[in-house]
Amino acid sequence: MPRSRRLLLSFALLPVLAAAAPQRPTGWPAYLDHFQPPAGLDWSWYRVSVKDGMPQVLVPAGEFGLGSPDGQGSAIEHPRRRVKVSEFWLDLHPVTVGQFERYCTAVARPLPGGNGQPNLPVVCVSWDDATAYAAWVGGRLPTEAEWERAARGGLPDAAYPWGSEWDAAKANNGPSTVAVGSYPPNGYGLFDMAGNVWQWCRDWYDDRFYAGMTTRDPENTAPAVGRVVRGGSWSSDPMNLRVSARSWQPPASRIDFIGFRCASGP
Repeated sequence: MPRSRRLLLSFALLPVLAAAAPQRPTGWPAYLDHFQPPAGLDWSWYRVSVKDGMPQVLVPAGEFGLGSPDGQGSAIEHPRRRVKVSEFWLDLHPVTVGQFERYCTAVARPLPGGNGQPNLPVVCVSWDDATAYAAWVGGRLPTEAEWERAARGGLPDAAYPWGSEWDAAKANNGPSTVAVGSYPPNGYGLFDMAGNVWQWCRDWYDDRFYAGMTTRDPENTAPAVGRVVRGGSWSSDPMNLRVSARSWQPPASRIDFIGFRCASGP
């Protein structure tokens, strides 16, 4: 075939190839217009929940080190274990006041205290409140292992979602909550995996759980006095904003530095 014909065919295919490229999901919220998928991902990794308008990302299945390496972190982050986590979907940011208000209207329940502007993360929600919301959108709370897998964002040995060193420009740790999406996302495009609000996880808390846990989709289902919270908050020091940092609260707690995000799958 003559070279000119080959060139014409190549140019004729360009619109077809462009049309086939993944597009931003329908319903993508205006307050995240600035968002673009990070390196290595495209829009096919994202979707928007019809129920509450929450963007979600598909966190890929994989194996990683849960907890802190020897000599780092606190005793409750040890021993570090290699675990495998199945793929799952996770909210791009903590549930907001506006999204929770939509839920409260739908189920005829009062808003919790500590509310503010629609794009602030909702706070003063108990573990049961968060679980009920997750069920309403057709999801659940993430397990502790899922949460850490997502928070690492493809950086298996980093202390923070962005790398090894603390950077105050990349997480909110004072003096109050800020709108979701205000700080840079991690490698999966997830916002507020460090700071802004602690986030409820599905697990019961056990400071010795890592020593005896299963290594495939681990979850602590043994009842205890508290449920796991992860991520640190606006009131936390940098030590508690590390991806491996763990804490807990009684499930009935409603505090102005605890929120949540939802997961679904596998």
